[in-house]
Amino acid sequence: MNKLTRLAHDCHTRAAALLGCALQHATEEEMQAVALRTWTLQTQGSRILDNVLEQTLNPVCPAQIEMRWKDVVCHEFAQACLTGDDGTVFLATGKHLKRCPSLQRHPDRKIRRPLRLLAKKITEPCFYLAGRNYENHGHFLLHHLPRLIAAQNDLAAMGNPKVLLGSREKRWQARYLAAVGVPGETMHRAGSGTTLVDRLFYAPQMWTDSALASPEILQRIRAAFLTHSQLSSDSAISQPPILVSRADAPDRKLLNEQEIAAEVERQWGSCEVLELSKLDFATQLRKFAQAPLIVGALGQGFANLLVSSGALCLILDTEVRWGESYFSQTFRDLALLHGNLASRLFAGQPIQKCEHWSYPLEKFKEELASATALWKRHRQ
Repeated sequence: MNKLTRLAHDCHTRAAALLGCALQHATEEEMQAVALRTWTLQTQGSRILDNVLEQTLNPVCPAQIEMRWKDVVCHEFAQACLTGDDGTVFLATGKHLKRCPSLQRHPDRKIRRPLRLLAKKITEPCFYLAGRNYENHGHFLLHHLPRLIAAQNDLAAMGNPKVLLGSREKRWQARYLAAVGVPGETMHRAGSGTTLVDRLFYAPQMWTDSALASPEILQRIRAAFLTHSQLSSDSAISQPPILVSRADAPDRKLLNEQEIAAEVERQWGSCEVLELSKLDFATQLRKFAQAPLIVGALGQGFANLLVSSGALCLILDTEVRWGESYFSQTFRDLALLHGNLASRLFAGQPIQKCEHWSYPLEKFKEELASATALWKRHRQ
């Protein structure tokens, strides 16, 4: 049935494009005109983060980084339509909402047009937690969940509407929501075609160029996760260094992961290799919160840096130069925000998108030694 629904929507979308029916995007004024109510979730601001470790390892890197976030407003809409697996939003007027930063470079031709005759109907009020990449761990934790956390107090005053996710179900989404106090029975799933929602609470993702929400909102998520893992915000470092493994990942595996782990053990005395898929979420959080050193190839597991503090964090990436690699930059900033010493380390060996790769061992030995020496000085 899902395949037939997707096919019908794809044919409808292609036909509209061939007939020259361009997708109409709602303006800010149009959103305000049809909204039942609005309120502010995030007020714009900025913070300066010290980037001392990266500059030590490579003097061309800036000594400080400006983290910026923007104003974000939540709207309540009546008779909103969601389309496709991600739950793209259309107003009752038929105008598409392209207010989310995740959609700014997303081509209109990939957005399914609504077919109201085939719509799944949801009559209960819902808070929107779908959108692009909601089925990805890192995006869900850092781009989607902050909207819900920022709105929780207001939603509680409205009777706690359901949380509406896209159609592709991932079991881990429920555990993340449970960790912030959202039980499984309060979740709804949109359909894979068109979903008509009587009352939808909608906010775009809260990031800008730094790819993170405001520190205050991230701190709320951090506090909830620490409570979930039965830790306090000042938990002492008591675990061995950890290497975040990608051995269980479908792509971009670090082929010399064991060599990297052995070098960590040689310089630090021990190293625990973590395959996160084999650990429950609370255990993952405890490992990250209490490890003195966190290292590994770039991947979604580094979203757990939300709970790390006072650690040395080294994120291995494949870029040729010390450029602003999108998600390794995000994880570095997340680590710096919570008092860690963090840096990206670039292999200088570009790869294809899903290719497995290795990090140069001699290069890592020197970088780890330099980073460790600086971390020890910072802790004195």
